[in-house]
Amino acid sequence: MKFLTIVSLAVLPMFGMAQSISPEVIASAGEHYDNGTTQLSWTLGEVVIDTYDNGTNVLTQGFHQTQLTVTSIEETLSNVRLNMYPNPTSELLNIELGNNESDIELKLFDMGGKLVYTNKIEAYQTKYVVPMNAVATGNYLIQMSSVDGKMNTTHKVMKVGVAQ
Repeated sequence: MKFLTIVSLAVLPMFGMAQSISPEVIASAGEHYDNGTTQLSWTLGEVVIDTYDNGTNVLTQGFHQTQLTVTSIEETLSNVRLNMYPNPTSELLNIELGNNESDIELKLFDMGGKLVYTNKIEAYQTKYVVPMNAVATGNYLIQMSSVDGKMNTTHKVMKVGVAQ
């Protein structure tokens, strides 16, 4: 009898079923997409979600839990003084630089993101002229990045037609 009890206690747990808890949510809508390389999940109607962070520990509340660690982005400090005029312009855009100790790569993008002009401003060059007469009327973004990484700035410029 003692042997049968020991064998029963040893063998029966192998056939037992345990409770499995998987994440579930009751929401008005939601979906999960997976294409093999990227996964996207969304839920509509989650009433309470929040994230608490005390510097060493992070507690997230809600159905979707992030697996990513957010890191800070270091601000690039620039001591380069910058003045652009006239803006809006019809032909030439003047750029005045002060304290320019590094080469600067200048790029002009249209609002669709297409690169329409690029050039390099040499270190210690204090004035530069962008030929805006070669581009169509509209809004543009000028991105200026120094080679040493101390300057990375973007400015909006408007090209207007010449009044006749």
